[in-house]
Amino acid sequence: MIKDIKILSVIITITILLYIYTFSFDEVPEILAQGMQPTMMPRLIFTLIVFLSLFQIYQNKNLVEEKKEIIKTNAFITFGFILFIILIADKLGFFLTILIFTFVTPLLWQRKDKFFVLLYSIGMTVFVFVFFTLVLQLKFPQGILEDFIVRNFY
Repeated sequence: MIKDIKILSVIITITILLYIYTFSFDEVPEILAQGMQPTMMPRLIFTLIVFLSLFQIYQNKNLVEEKKEIIKTNAFITFGFILFIILIADKLGFFLTILIFTFVTPLLWQRKDKFFVLLYSIGMTVFVFVFFTLVLQLKFPQGILEDFIVRNFY
């Protein structure tokens, strides 16, 4: 419990400092802003990180500390997979990258219900895509799927 509070306190402190740093960003004229100012997205993310960290502290307040086991092999495999995804994300594009990431990551952690993981990854990808493109009006990099659709169906 004490280690968790220390780690989460560091995360909260760094996040607050980064939030304060966003006040030094330049403002973009409204005519050039594509839906929102450059400071809006980082501030939303930093606020979410602080709230989730505080929620984690609240949730762990009655947790008894026990010996943690050594990091498992699949943690290193997951780390390697994340690095791989980062490297090929430009080629795949946003939609395929998120779809593959949300499908493979639970499987790396030994989830057996592949059908529900597939439903989750499709639902999460569509939700994130719709939320960020339609609600927040952000544009994501296009990859091979988008290029294929544009070339063959438009």
